[in-house]
Amino acid sequence: MGLLRWLGFGKKEGPEEGSEPPGQTASEVNTGQSDDMDIVVYSSSDATRCASVRDLLERNNYPFRDVRVDDDMSTKGWLQRTTGDDSVPKVFIGAKCYGGFEDIQSMVMDGTFQSAVDGTRDDSGDEEIEQLKETMTREAIAELLKRGEILTIDEGGSEMDVWAEPFAKPPVVYYEEAPEPLEEVEAIASRILDRVKSGEIEIVWKEED
Repeated sequence: MGLLRWLGFGKKEGPEEGSEPPGQTASEVNTGQSDDMDIVVYSSSDATRCASVRDLLERNNYPFRDVRVDDDMSTKGWLQRTTGDDSVPKVFIGAKCYGGFEDIQSMVMDGTFQSAVDGTRDDSGDEEIEQLKETMTREAIAELLKRGEILTIDEGGSEMDVWAEPFAKPPVVYYEEAPEPLEEVEAIASRILDRVKSGEIEIVWKEED
């Protein structure tokens, strides 16, 4: 395992041309649109993040089709082939997957989800995020945390997540399982980098569960 393991955060393109989702094998819950609707949520019945993303879309008046995969291996296999993994929730707008709960929450908050629905979203922000991850500076880590990315710290096999909640009242960043003021995010990033340089920990950007 290398000193730094930097992974992208699940914003991959949807199905390639000729690749279609399986037929009516998964449980589909109609939430107000027809089968050719733009927004489709692939989810399970009992996962917390799946329930959260459904509630998020409903509260913000986005009609969607909810495809419950649960034990449906056919649909899970399609998700694996088209997005790189079969974890849920996965939210598609048209043929493109925009990620899971944290991704969609961030997009709804900053208005980019609406622009994606309208077909006017500029996806250059994805490239900017990848560039920030490659930079690996204090400022880059702080900015990524504020944008909703989750950093996992591996300390001798024991893992701990670091994340920010910029829309909480008051805004906070969680480090060592405790909330601190969001204003401390750069100081926390500095402490993390110091621990990485000393070989005490390894870090990785978390993939969507």
